[in-house]
Amino acid sequence: MRQLWSGKFWRASAAKTLQVFTVYLPVLLIDFAFSGIITNTSFYTSYLGLSSTFLGVLKAVMTAFFVVLAIPFGRLSDRIERRYVLYAACLVLGAVSIGLPYCRNSTHLMLIFPGIGISMALFWPAYEAWLAEREGEGKLIQRVMLFNLFWSIGVTLGPAFSSYLYGDTNPFTSFYLAAIFSLLTLVTIVVNSLQASGPTETESLEPPEVLYPPLLVRTTYLNLSRCANFASWFVLGVLRRLAPKLTREGGMLPSTFGNLMLTLGGIQTLAFLVLGTGYSTRWHYRFAPVLIVQLLAVLSFLGIWSVQNTLLWIFLFGLIGVSAAFTYFSSLYYGLDRHADKGNKSGWHEGILGLGILLGPLLGGILADSQFGTQSPYLLCAVAIAIAVLVEIFILSKNARFTEDSR
Repeated sequence: MRQLWSGKFWRASAAKTLQVFTVYLPVLLIDFAFSGIITNTSFYTSYLGLSSTFLGVLKAVMTAFFVVLAIPFGRLSDRIERRYVLYAACLVLGAVSIGLPYCRNSTHLMLIFPGIGISMALFWPAYEAWLAEREGEGKLIQRVMLFNLFWSIGVTLGPAFSSYLYGDTNPFTSFYLAAIFSLLTLVTIVVNSLQASGPTETESLEPPEVLYPPLLVRTTYLNLSRCANFASWFVLGVLRRLAPKLTREGGMLPSTFGNLMLTLGGIQTLAFLVLGTGYSTRWHYRFAPVLIVQLLAVLSFLGIWSVQNTLLWIFLFGLIGVSAAFTYFSSLYYGLDRHADKGNKSGWHEGILGLGILLGPLLGGILADSQFGTQSPYLLCAVAIAIAVLVEIFILSKNARFTEDSR
């Protein structure tokens, strides 16, 4: 009890809280900047009179740079000090943010947009390795929860602020804001690097978490979750990178779209909090929870495709947020849980996720410009998730005997 009244105790607690906060804060800041640029660019292409097909190709080119360069840049961070790679990522993203207001046609955008993919390829592999070195306390499920919580907040606020700030008279405000947040990310990493890092505990010291399923079962569920996560990021790519343009051209105000994305991200963040609790461990290595949320997502996209009602869309976007949280958490957690090659598993996690982001807006943009109309990308999203579910059932059926033993 005396310890609670000790000034030394409170100073140590405050210092520890500040250190943990600055460890995870860069994720929030960089994703705020990144998602804000993506959303504002979608609005900006409408301002320039560019097609949905071009927007899909533009985002696909950017994502291709991320997918191709993530592994070599991750290896680069193993050879040089990681914070220098992180500094470079922040500077590149800041430079792109400042340069975007000077883009006046499709050629300008196509030349500058790969810089965003390069920045993300520099940042994420280096950051995840840096995070593992800087922050070693807590169970795996808690570390994954904090990581997901911070990036989810950033991805939620970025599109919302970008939607609120956008105006045809001055469509560049969000670009400048992204540049500021890129600089804040760099400053936060510098501050954290100046702090003394505490001792890291090895993964083997983590307490067991209820079950120890055999390797084949863990591999099966890892493949299931990767398939589900691919479909989730396929549809999230459509919603975050293509839907701003589609909804605006359909008569929806940018601020209304911002509220929809705020709902999706907010529910996703709350779901991450639940998934980070010990209660959620009873859902691990079970197919039913992931199947249920995916089916809800299919129904949600069918509703968005067939009915244009703001209140209904808010509810459906919330269901999509729950599904996205479940699939992302599962893919990341199953890739790290009791696997020796965690770096390799994380690389595959990012690569598969990136492929979904690449294909979603690309195919959705082409479909939106076809005879099927601007609502057709939402039907495509429902079909993509349904196909993923069928693939997952096939994967599970191949190992039915082993997965049944894990229940």
